[in-house]
Amino acid sequence: MNLLNKKKQNVFVSFLELLKVKHTKNFSNKYFNEHPHKYNLFGLSKMLSDYGVENAATKIEDKENNIQNIETPFIAYTGSDFIPVYKITHDSVSYISKNGNVSIPTKDFCEFWTGITLFAEPSSTSAEPNYKENRRKELFGFIQKIFLLSSIFIIFLLTYISKSFYSNLGLTIGLFVNFSGIYIGYLLVQKQMHIHSEYADKICSLFKQSDCNDVLESKAAKLFGLIGWSEIGLGYFISNTLILLFLSQFISYLALINICALPYSLWSIWYQKNKAKQWCPLCLIVQGLLWAIFIVNLTFGFIQMPILNTTNILIVACLYLIPLLAINILIPQLSGEGKMEQIIQEINSIKANEDIFLTLLNKQSYYDVDKSISNIILGNPNGNILITVFTNPHCNPCAEMHSRIEKILKQTDQLCIQYIFSSFDKSLDLSNKFLMAVYLNNSQEKARKIYSEWFSKGKFAKESFFQVYEMNIFDEKVEMEFQKHEAWKKQTGLRATPTILVNGYRLPDNYKIEDIRFFSEL
Repeated sequence: MNLLNKKKQNVFVSFLELLKVKHTKNFSNKYFNEHPHKYNLFGLSKMLSDYGVENAATKIEDKENNIQNIETPFIAYTGSDFIPVYKITHDSVSYISKNGNVSIPTKDFCEFWTGITLFAEPSSTSAEPNYKENRRKELFGFIQKIFLLSSIFIIFLLTYISKSFYSNLGLTIGLFVNFSGIYIGYLLVQKQMHIHSEYADKICSLFKQSDCNDVLESKAAKLFGLIGWSEIGLGYFISNTLILLFLSQFISYLALINICALPYSLWSIWYQKNKAKQWCPLCLIVQGLLWAIFIVNLTFGFIQMPILNTTNILIVACLYLIPLLAINILIPQLSGEGKMEQIIQEINSIKANEDIFLTLLNKQSYYDVDKSISNIILGNPNGNILITVFTNPHCNPCAEMHSRIEKILKQTDQLCIQYIFSSFDKSLDLSNKFLMAVYLNNSQEKARKIYSEWFSKGKFAKESFFQVYEMNIFDEKVEMEFQKHEAWKKQTGLRATPTILVNGYRLPDNYKIEDIRFFSEL
């Protein structure tokens, strides 16, 4: 499959594919959509850095003369958008736009290209954060869908064979028409939820004056403004299929309901022609399928007066209502995921505003901190932002905080994170001294590894863990470090762990330590 032919993919994911950086579609899309700076060059550069991709931005002054010397792929800024460029020839430039691949003359490209360019150079270690775990989740989700669809298909196939439907041409054609209706209804619901579908887009572009989105977003697209006709259509075809396969005694009801639905098809065509003045090819296919069902019912004698009694009417009503209501309930839940990403991105944009953060930060309690009060430094010792973590070696929330800090440090090398240990129990002071000795007698990389082991399992069996990593906890420099931590704790009066300080100020409410990575300095 040619990855470059995929449409409506965001610039970040498209560029990752061009660079051949290991990533998963779900995580990377979510990561991009929720990033506070996804619409600017700084954000794209930061995201690439988080994926371990070296990158740098520059401005090409003499564009037409220098463009042939530029190595692809790269991201070009047009003044209103960022586009990944993947091929340059003497005559043309090929890039990925929001609607797919585009190749235009080099001169035309240089006219709207500002010259601002983001170059990237991946390495063998470049990959999205937690790639293996995310890959397993994505693969498991794919397998789930395969098993679900396969199970449904097997049930339908076995029912079709066991009831010898293959000998009944009318039922076979009816099933085929309704299965087609389910698929078209599914594409319409995707359109309604603004979920990209390449097949839906191809069908919707069949006519010159056609736009499925315009029709589906019109006031008439929902019954009473509550239930979309696409939902009703999908539910209708599902109910028809269930009756044909499992409850064929209600086929006469199916035929009667189909006749009642035919006037709607005429109204839909009239509305698209005269009111919307746009054609929705998917909608027209649905109307055609309604008439196809009518022709099948008429041809094979399914149109009969059903036996009307309360029990049958209730069963048929439930058969048509349950799929419809289930779809109507599920759609807000599913479409809410995309809206949630947008909301999170908007919140992150506000939280990543340095002026807003500093205003809130300066209103918090302040504690006198600097790099001299603790030598336990993780990350970049020369970082412009000092994050002080007041932590307890035997505290479960502190263990979780350490795990989160490790993830942050894998994404950025700009933060200086300082640990101050406190156990609040004299009998556990040995744990504080042990962790200090680990740091003072090892490289930061090895110390972080031992800390991760401690917080994950070592704190539950400290004596045996001490034996694995033999440390002289009575060393003079360890004792000096311990006393500095104790003095600071006494001076500040802090007791709650974990407590996060940013340049001495308490981290404001509604901010997480992960949010600090959006700032390069404060």
